[in-house]
Amino acid sequence: MVIAGIGCLLLGIGIGMCDHAQLGTDPFTVLLVGLQKHIGFTVGTLNLAVNLLMIAFGYMVDRNMISIASFLATLFTSIGIDLVGLVFPNPVGGMMTAVIFLLIGELLYVTGASLSIHANAGYDPYNAFLIGLQKCTGWSYKIVRWVVEIVFLFVGYLLGGVIGIGTAAALIASAPLIEQTVAVLKKVWPLN
Repeated sequence: MVIAGIGCLLLGIGIGMCDHAQLGTDPFTVLLVGLQKHIGFTVGTLNLAVNLLMIAFGYMVDRNMISIASFLATLFTSIGIDLVGLVFPNPVGGMMTAVIFLLIGELLYVTGASLSIHANAGYDPYNAFLIGLQKCTGWSYKIVRWVVEIVFLFVGYLLGGVIGIGTAAALIASAPLIEQTVAVLKKVWPLN
C-alpha cells in the first residue's frame, strides 16, 4: 500500500506538471482542465470528485474491484496534482521551461503509474471504471479505453481543456513506457 501511495503521489505530481506546462495532458486531465474552467475547483479536487464517481460505478458493477487502495489512489493522486499548483502558482514562462515541465511531468507520470501497478494493491478508480464498462459492454479493454479516452478528449476540448504535444505524448508513449517500466520493476524489485 505504501508503494502504491507513493506511486499515486508521483503520478499526481506528474499530471500537475504536465498541466502546468500548458502543452496538453492525458485525455482524463484534458477533461478535468475543461471542467475546471466552468466549475472553478482545482484540478486535484475535480480529480477527487470524478474518481469517486468512477469508484461508485465500479462498485455497482463488481464490488470486488473496489478496495481501500481505490480511495487512497484517488486521494494521493489528487494531492499530487494540487501540490504542483501550490508550489508553482503561476503558469510557466517560456517554451523551454514548459517543455522541461512536460518532460519531467511525463517521467513522474510514468514512474508513478508503474509503481502503483507494480505494488498490485488493487484497482485504481480509472481502471475500475474501464473494467466496469468492459463488463457492461463486452468490448475488449483496449477498445473501451480507446473510446473513453476519445470521449474525454472531445468533451474536455469542448469545455476548454488544452490538447497539444503533451496529449500526443501521453497517448503514444505513456502506455508502452509504463508497460516496460513495470516489467523492469518486476525483475529488479520483486514484491512477491
